[in-house]
Amino acid sequence: MHFKKSNNNNGNSHVAETPNICPHCHVANEPRELFKWFDSKENKLISTWLCNFNKCGRIFVISHKEDSSSYIIERALNGLPKGPIWPEPILNLKDGKTLGSEQEEDSKFIKTYLQSLEAESNGHDEIAGMGYRKAIEYLVKDWAIQSNPTEKNKILSLWLSGIIKEFFTGDLKDILERATWLGNDQTHYNKLFEEYNISHLKELIDLIMVELDREFKKRHYIENIEKRK
Repeated sequence: MHFKKSNNNNGNSHVAETPNICPHCHVANEPRELFKWFDSKENKLISTWLCNFNKCGRIFVISHKEDSSSYIIERALNGLPKGPIWPEPILNLKDGKTLGSEQEEDSKFIKTYLQSLEAESNGHDEIAGMGYRKAIEYLVKDWAIQSNPTEKNKILSLWLSGIIKEFFTGDLKDILERATWLGNDQTHYNKLFEEYNISHLKELIDLIMVELDREFKKRHYIENIEKRK
């Protein structure tokens, strides 16, 4: 996409990155440009697009920021961010407090993670960081209770660090500890890990889900496939 920073036909033409995914339906396509405007005070280009996916067809707005000699996509100003691909055991994870009751509820992990992702996409990184930390706690406690239902009351009474030390082992335990450290950094005035940010925290959460999925699958096959000879 080309545009002129003067918002008229005068001046040099500049190149801006064209979006290829709709922030509403998250389907890759070639959206149609409707309108663009250069904000000289913020030095940002604002562009409006129409999604070409026939089941969507919604309008979205993109903010572009300067990068060397062009303008790259900074973020979508509307629509919803797309979360990671959730492994099946994460999708089916139950709220530990309701586990075993007549009205079992889904874990609040995914809901909290997506709310944090939305806050981050809207530029609210301080709030988002705290939200990711809270999501980790939901994931760890609910998983620990689901895996150790007889220890439910004990797990509910423990701090997150205590649960990790007592109910998790190996690489998973090490990753959970580090995710907790970075997550705690998002809630405190002084940071202990200045060289790490929200992106690193989200990467650790992705690793946690991978390890939990592996653990679930290994347990499933070990428990259900028995020797026949």
